[in-house]
Amino acid sequence: MSRVPGRMMLHALTRVPVAACLGHVTRAYSRIRDLTVSQNAQEAIASYVTDMLALEEHMQKAFAGQAADAKGERFASLIRDLNGISERHLVALRDLAERRKQGGQGIAEAIKGAASSVLGLGAAAIDFVRSEKLPKNLRDDYTAVSLATVGYLMLHTTAEALNDAEASELALAHLRDYAKAVMTLFHAVPEAVVTFLGDEGFTVDGAVAKKVNKTVEKIWYE
Repeated sequence: MSRVPGRMMLHALTRVPVAACLGHVTRAYSRIRDLTVSQNAQEAIASYVTDMLALEEHMQKAFAGQAADAKGERFASLIRDLNGISERHLVALRDLAERRKQGGQGIAEAIKGAASSVLGLGAAAIDFVRSEKLPKNLRDDYTAVSLATVGYLMLHTTAEALNDAEASELALAHLRDYAKAVMTLFHAVPEAVVTFLGDEGFTVDGAVAKKVNKTVEKIWYE
């Protein structure tokens, strides 16, 4: 049986353990890196979720106030529908946020932190005032719902890009709700304006609202 010189024996004894250690270190680093990326992805999605929570809370309070003051079943029903949609969205968003909250930060604190930045995007435009007349209320509702629609589009895109199916599906469902609401509001505004002018004593052509809607629909499809 051949004998291995001392240096060769030492090399043979140390080569495998060192290689194994390097392998363990590499795999450990890879796991840490993947975990860090995963945590960063969750934080990115969580920031959008809390943004939408802040916006929806603001909107829901406004819709509730408008529903209490709305005159005429046609428009009261529309605003009640918006209030119901926003309430459902809040429940779903809070549930998602609660299950994913990190670092011991409560949802209320997270929403408070997001509120100033989110509402700053359109605070003037969506500063709902209950004393406003119906056409202006619907205008502000349209603005707020449009902002929420874009917000959900961003959340959906982010979740898709980061492979978060749950957040993606939630955002898409809420996006569908508000995409429909945007169109409903868009068609309601001309009727509200004509109704308001009539209530103020102006002589108006009641057929104008439908005419305007048809004109605008043509513009959309040009």
